[in-house]
Amino acid sequence: MARGHGRILTSIWEDADFLALDEQQQRMYLFLISQPNLNHAGLLDLTLRRWSRKARGLTVAELEKRITALDEARFIVVDDDTEELLIRSFVRNDGVWRMPKVMGAMVSGALEISSKRLQRALLAEMDRVPLGELSDEPTKLRNGTEGPSNRQQVSDHIETLRKAFGTPEPDPTEGGSVTPSAPPSETPSDPPAQGDAEGDPKASTRGRAPTSRAHSPAPAPAPAPAPAPNPSVVEVGEKTSGSGELGLTPPDGDAPIDIDGFELTDAMRAWALRTFGPNLDLDYETDQFVDHFRAQAVRRPNWPTEWQKWIRRSAKFASERANRPQVASSNVLRLPTGQTLTGTDAKVAGWMAIAEQLRQEGNSA
Repeated sequence: MARGHGRILTSIWEDADFLALDEQQQRMYLFLISQPNLNHAGLLDLTLRRWSRKARGLTVAELEKRITALDEARFIVVDDDTEELLIRSFVRNDGVWRMPKVMGAMVSGALEISSKRLQRALLAEMDRVPLGELSDEPTKLRNGTEGPSNRQQVSDHIETLRKAFGTPEPDPTEGGSVTPSAPPSETPSDPPAQGDAEGDPKASTRGRAPTSRAHSPAPAPAPAPAPAPNPSVVEVGEKTSGSGELGLTPPDGDAPIDIDGFELTDAMRAWALRTFGPNLDLDYETDQFVDHFRAQAVRRPNWPTEWQKWIRRSAKFASERANRPQVASSNVLRLPTGQTLTGTDAKVAGWMAIAEQLRQEGNSA
């Protein structure tokens, strides 16, 4: 799912390497980290032709110059052959490493990388993840037992990535320059996003990635190498409602719905009672809603509005279930019209009616 905003640490304007870039290169970097299809690994498809339409007078050739400059400055890693771009410091600087669930999503996103060059660069970044700053205390599970610590979970995710990539050896046939070695001192943070674009067969070999990479989770930012407890941020794009702590470093393991402080209010209960009556179990549905978005680890622009959508769907499904023909254990079918069938006729007619209704629901979905 495409992200509605990008986050940039204000400390970017104190970073010597970033200040050494010219204005156009800086804008290019900010443009990349606010793309809606940037996944949790910091991976983007090179879609220069589409990107060139985002500003009047911008050309694919000019984009290539700016991207090359960022690659040489080690802010990004690019592979022309696979048409992939990696924002090198994203996992560390955006706080992905602080949340085990989001690190799991990062591994899933990283497994989409085709370029050996990008794989080597990402593995090098995993060596720089400050695991020692994560809690080594066992986590509390919902069933009352204890689970692995956050440090152990993140370490396991990194090990999974290493096993999946193996040891990417340099390939003399692959495009681009060598893997970056000494990265910039305090590389700016990079937020997630999603999108995709078409290629430019005339002006460039870049930008012809076959599919977009869409991932959700939206981690809260954390500066590198040692995250501050309350880094100030500049929001780019759509803001999120909720607690207003979008830019604060979240507690380890919290999902966006927890960070934003979603809760069921009296006003929301009154709306549901007024709209759907007393037959809907709001506490149960709200628990299901929260569990769903904790598992997804995604942020919504307005949690109460998203909750209302959930309740509407639940009420609709409950109504449809109540109106379906019921086949009783005594082989008696009671149709909505009041007609009653018994025996084999009841079974056959009942299941045919249910099958027909399910088919109609599938066609209307």
